[in-house]
Amino acid sequence: MPKHLKIAMFFSSDPSAAGGVQEHIYNLSKILDSFGHKIDVYGPEKNILQYLNYSSISKSIKIPIPNGGWSNITIERKNNKLLINKINKKNYDIIHIHEPYIPFVGWEIMKKTQSKKVATFHSAWEKNSIINFINPFIILFQDTFSTNFSGAIFVSKIVKKRWQELTGKKINQEIIHNGVDKMFNPVKKQITSDFKILFLGRLVEKKGPKFLLKAFSKVIKKFPSTELTFVGKGPIKKSLEKYVKGKNLRKNVTFEGEIIGQKRVKYYQEADVFCAPYSDEAFGITVLEAMATGTPIVGFNNSAFKEILKNYPYPDLLVKSRDVDKLALALEKIIKNNNMREKLSLWLIKESKKYSWKKIAKETEEFYYKILNSA
Repeated sequence: MPKHLKIAMFFSSDPSAAGGVQEHIYNLSKILDSFGHKIDVYGPEKNILQYLNYSSISKSIKIPIPNGGWSNITIERKNNKLLINKINKKNYDIIHIHEPYIPFVGWEIMKKTQSKKVATFHSAWEKNSIINFINPFIILFQDTFSTNFSGAIFVSKIVKKRWQELTGKKINQEIIHNGVDKMFNPVKKQITSDFKILFLGRLVEKKGPKFLLKAFSKVIKKFPSTELTFVGKGPIKKSLEKYVKGKNLRKNVTFEGEIIGQKRVKYYQEADVFCAPYSDEAFGITVLEAMATGTPIVGFNNSAFKEILKNYPYPDLLVKSRDVDKLALALEKIIKNNNMREKLSLWLIKESKKYSWKKIAKETEEFYYKILNSA
């Protein structure tokens, strides 16, 4: 029987805010703990999600990035030398650093700790993205990465494509997807005249809420009782509210703010469709959550969605990125067709079973053993 491991997980994303990385750490560590492993989690400031054995070691600072999203840098809160000594004394079997490309605390841990290290990459961008300017620079850090890491995990094919130049061919590599929490489950959708569209995500440019609002302003002319709910917060909220006011959509559009944890489930369950007009998406945990609740999906056909929804029964509901007219037509199509929604709901619920956190944690555990058993 394989031995139980001592594992340290490090991440840089703000734990007081909703996000895919934060939920990934929370669920993965919880399931690995149930397997009998000893997990310590290290990250920035507040422990909102109640991570296991959590140590706050840094302060997370949000910075804008050119594609309209937001990233983090981390600055230390305590004496870094003392932290490194503490980590080395614990003699972990595996140190697992999420988003290893984020400065600055993670880099210190990467270089100065002694245990075998694994990295998980969570971000990606499309081939036409403004972020591609960094591509030639990634390979410059390959030697540093291969010196410090024994393995690399990518949450999707597009993530591997973007970061494999950094990891190089000598490093053990694996695609291990994100998972979906079992609390996201379906209920019987109520057929009403007030059709409900849900957007759930950060209110930043790359998530595409402006494109959805523009499409919605077209949809509302044909289906005036349709409702649109935004769940999330972010720097462009005021401009979205200004657009809603200017287009006289306040009776149809609501902003619920950021909702974390179990309270999110009902928003999917009550929605008739989930709209994901995302660009530069690495995976899309919100899409998994919609799938698990049986909520039909309309959105932009980015690389991540082509992987998750590759056999989607109605692929024309996933339209070309930034195409407002086609997004509006897709929404109108699904509003009119209840049979389409029922068929999609059944397919999505079945497909979501592939992404249970127990399965994802098992794949991660096997990768750890592979790393420890390799020369």
